[in-house]
Amino acid sequence: MTAFQSILLLVLAASSADAFAPVGPIAKPSVTSLNAVDIASTANLIGAVDTFYHTQPYAAAFVTCSVKASAADLVVQSNTDTEEDTTLSMDTTQEENNDFDISRTFAFWLYGGLYQGCMQEYLYNSVFPSVFGDSQSWVTVLQEVALDMSILTPFLCLPVAYIVKAGVAQDENLFDGLSKYWNHVQNEQLLIKYWSLWAPVQVLTFGVIPHHLRIPFVAFVSFFWLMRLSNISAKLKQLSKKLTPVFLQRVSGATNHSRADEMPDRRLTNEEEQCGTMRKLNE
Repeated sequence: MTAFQSILLLVLAASSADAFAPVGPIAKPSVTSLNAVDIASTANLIGAVDTFYHTQPYAAAFVTCSVKASAADLVVQSNTDTEEDTTLSMDTTQEENNDFDISRTFAFWLYGGLYQGCMQEYLYNSVFPSVFGDSQSWVTVLQEVALDMSILTPFLCLPVAYIVKAGVAQDENLFDGLSKYWNHVQNEQLLIKYWSLWAPVQVLTFGVIPHHLRIPFVAFVSFFWLMRLSNISAKLKQLSKKLTPVFLQRVSGATNHSRADEMPDRRLTNEEEQCGTMRKLNE
């Protein structure tokens, strides 16, 4: 047997011994590897969403803002129904009514998708850059915010919200929506509340946020604004329901009082007639 054959036999014997050796515990994936996978998946998801907002701006704006607007209104209605249930449980003379107002939710869904989504995508990312340029300097940002707050808000943004809601409601028309908007401006300080929130927010929108992420950023903030706007509408509706029976009771009470006040006058008149008759008999 040659030296080469002897070395080959030794190698084969060693490999055979390793094959029949007991198998050790299987190594588990480390926590570090799992975290790396999660981070990679999250990064891929964020990249896909970012690409969606880049390539399909109007579709992304409509989906984001319509879902946001309807969700905000449903949250407000849920809270309102809870308050109504508490009030109705203390007053057994009223009928229970805790149904969701689907027409109102649909109105906010339309308003969110069409105006806050598609229209603002066109205004903020097409019209504003063509008028003021793509610069994010303080002068440009303040000009954009001033135009948005002084022109778009009182003459387009808020009137559209009230018109859409009135158009969907069965017992209202467009003029009712505009009159309600003007009533809220006068009595509820609607514009003051809007400006106090959105003026600083829009400074961030035009000065810091990238163009393709302006609409989702505005949608995130406007979720809470629409809850406030929807809450104002719900409170005024409840107030009108509560004041109607009170008004009727007062009118009915005033009528009864007027009738009761007339009775003494009639009795006095009868007494005067009787006194006159007695005087004539004595004479």
